[in-house]
Formats: sequence, C-alpha cells, structure tokens
Amino acid sequence: MLDAPTPCDLLVTNALVMTLDDAGTIIPGGAIAIAGTRILAIGSTAELTKTYAPARTIDARDRLALPGLVNVHNHSPLMITRGMVEDLGFAPMYVPNIPQGHRLSQEEAFLLSRLGVYEMLRQGSTTIVDYYRFPEALAAAHAELGTRAIIGGRIHDVDPEALAQGRHDHATQIGRASIVENAELIARWNGHDGRIRCDWAPHAPDTCSDALLKEVAGLADAHGGNVHTHLAQSKSEVRIVRERTGKSPAEALDAAGLLHARTIAAHCIHLDAADVALCGRAGMTVAHSPIGNAKAGDVAPILALRDAGARIALCTDTMSGDMVEAMRWAVCMQRVRQGGEFVLDAATALRWATRAGAEAIGMADEIGVLEPGRKADVILLDLTAPTLAPVVDGAGILVWSASGHDVDTAIVDGRVVLEGGLPTLTDGPAIVREAQKVAEGLWTRAGRRPVTLGG
Repeated sequence: MLDAPTPCDLLVTNALVMTLDDAGTIIPGGAIAIAGTRILAIGSTAELTKTYAPARTIDARDRLALPGLVNVHNHSPLMITRGMVEDLGFAPMYVPNIPQGHRLSQEEAFLLSRLGVYEMLRQGSTTIVDYYRFPEALAAAHAELGTRAIIGGRIHDVDPEALAQGRHDHATQIGRASIVENAELIARWNGHDGRIRCDWAPHAPDTCSDALLKEVAGLADAHGGNVHTHLAQSKSEVRIVRERTGKSPAEALDAAGLLHARTIAAHCIHLDAADVALCGRAGMTVAHSPIGNAKAGDVAPILALRDAGARIALCTDTMSGDMVEAMRWAVCMQRVRQGGEFVLDAATALRWATRAGAEAIGMADEIGVLEPGRKADVILLDLTAPTLAPVVDGAGILVWSASGHDVDTAIVDGRVVLEGGLPTLTDGPAIVREAQKVAEGLWTRAGRRPVTLGG
C-alpha cells in the first residue's frame, strides 16, 4: 500500500525554479512545497504532486521562481520627494523646502510608508531594511503589507532645519528625542509576528555628534543585530567631519565603535585608500545604491571595497523600488568607473540582491536561497512578459532585460502577500490614492503646488 501524501499548506507547481543555491540548481517544471513559514521540499512537479497534499496549489506555469529580494537600505516615507529632489540637489535632509522627516506627522509618515513598502514588494523585495523618523509608522506599514522588515529610527542630534540651510547645529535634546524614539520602537515592535526586527540607526557621522555616536554604539552592542547608517555620501560630509573631529567619516565611526561586521553603511562613495582599507578590515557591509549615487553624479568604489574585505549588498534607497534595475545599474556603473572593463556580471549582481543581503542582516541560513528548511520567501516573475524572453541564462535575462514590474506573486513566511501584482492583505490602489493626497498637502505647505491641483 502506498503511503498517503504528506499534508502541506502551499504547493507551487510548474515553475522554472532558480534556487540560487551553492550548486546553482535550476529546475524546469519545478515545484516548491511549503508548510507554515518554511520550505518543505523543492523538486520536480511530478515528484512533489505525488508526495504532498496541499491546502492550496499555485500553478506557476510560465513563471520564474526566485528567492525574495533583500533590499538593505531605505527610508520609505521619502517617497514624498521622488521626481522632485533629484533636480534640486543632494539628499532630502540637506535641501531646503523639502517636506521630509521633521515636517511629517506620524499619520503622514504611515501613509507614505505604505506607498514605499507597496512599491518595493510589488517589484520583488520581500525583505526590506527601512529606517526614518516615526519608525513605528514604518513598522505598521510593513506589518500591514506582510513584508519581512528590519526597522530603525533616524538618530541624529543635528537640527534638521539648520542642516537644510547648510549649518550643522547640534542639540542634545534633539539627539535624546531620537534615541527615545528608536528605543520605543524596539520595545514595541522587535520580533513582531516573527517578521519584523528592530535595530539602531544613527543617521550619519556629520549629523551625529561624537558623543551621540558613542552612545548609540553602546546601545547597539547591548541589543545585537545590525547598525544602519550612511557613510561618506557627500564631499560636504567628509569636510564637516574632518573639521569637527580631524578624522574621516569612516575613522569617526570606527573611533565611536560603530565600524564592524554588523555595520550596514549606505553609499560609501567618498572614501580614500585608507578608508577603504579600514572598512574592509572591519568586514562591514556596503548598502550599495547605484541608482541614487548615479543621480547625484557619483559612483562608489565598490570593487575596491569588496577586494579590501567589505561585503556588498544592494538597495534601492527609496527613489526607486526596483531591485532589478538596481542590479543592472550596479554592473553598469562599475564598468563605467573601471573605464569600460567588464568587471562584474549578472550572477554577481543577483547574489548581491539576495544571498549577500541575507548575510548582511544575519539571516544567511534563512533567506536569499530556495532550499528545504529555509524561510518560504519566494517571488514569481511572469515569463510571458517580453522583457523576460528569451530565457537562456536565467541570471542574464533577469539582470539585463527584466523589470521589477515582471513580478507577479510574492510569498513571505509562507503567506501569499502579492498576487497578480496586487497586495493580498490590503488595498493597493487605495494606498496610492491616500499617499497622493498626503503628498499634495505636504508639497503645498512647502510652497510647491502639485500639478494635480491645478492653478
């Protein structure tokens, strides 16, 4: 007598499965069996349909199955600035008359965060590092949409109004308020639903005094997890920190105890050779934002950092949610920096968007690869889309031709959270409408009347 099939919650069948495992296993006509939050088995559809009795089956015919993408640096409420700040100057916090951070209410931050999270999920990011002012609003947005998230506050003691005018005026009470905000986030949200983790996030070496950086280092060491920050994102940051401390930004982080293997630092553009060596010895992770960097006319020394020992992982950093586009730009901009040498390839960029991100956030054994026993974080891309044809080399067509909008379905922790390009747990079009309304009000208050309002 044949054994009865094993019950499971979800069976994805008939997919072209790219596992991204050590062997580079690809399974045409593949299937993924899921129970609870984890992958039970991966194999042929013929085999797994005999072995498992699912509560639900997804026929993924004409779909490419991949591990969910890991997006290691974002500030989702800053979607408010897209299409505006790129032609005005540097990062929004440094530009006058931009409705960001301290000019938002918690409700506005929540409604904008939902838009940012929705876009990133819609384009394949199932794990997202996200930090900003009102971090509990960010956590609530991720909880609503069902993503896996690492959340932090925006810790700084610089006065943001003065900063937008080009002055670095530090105030103890501002730093204290941001510390309290991050601490309350951790107390209320860390571990929520098994998907949300909270960490400490000092904004940058120029916006945090030396005393604040050292205080955060102690708090982060006691907490564990990662430290999320910006590093050497502008020439002005380098100048300000040197004037204040006599050190480079990387040296200032190191002196404060914030440069180590748990550090994830975005940008890392304006580093000299000594800084690159220091970051490499620390084993920190660069949250590489090739699109945002290029928009500001910059290309980070990613290959030098990698060769020195730093880890590289990818992010979209808010201005775009498309990690596929980020992979493409990551390769292209390094080829530009290296004078046309073909120094990177699609497979490397895909690893930076999956396994490397998982390693950076301490989840190397849980996500970033499709294997039995790992978390069931899976995305399905539509192989009937012309951007995903012809498929000969899976990584090649994905990185060089595809779009994040080719993502049709996303599964996080075994739960389908995106289907047919729409979120399953909330109303996607309503998220867009409500965020648009918030944006119109904020930009009007900032002195810029949106075209949607006329006049």
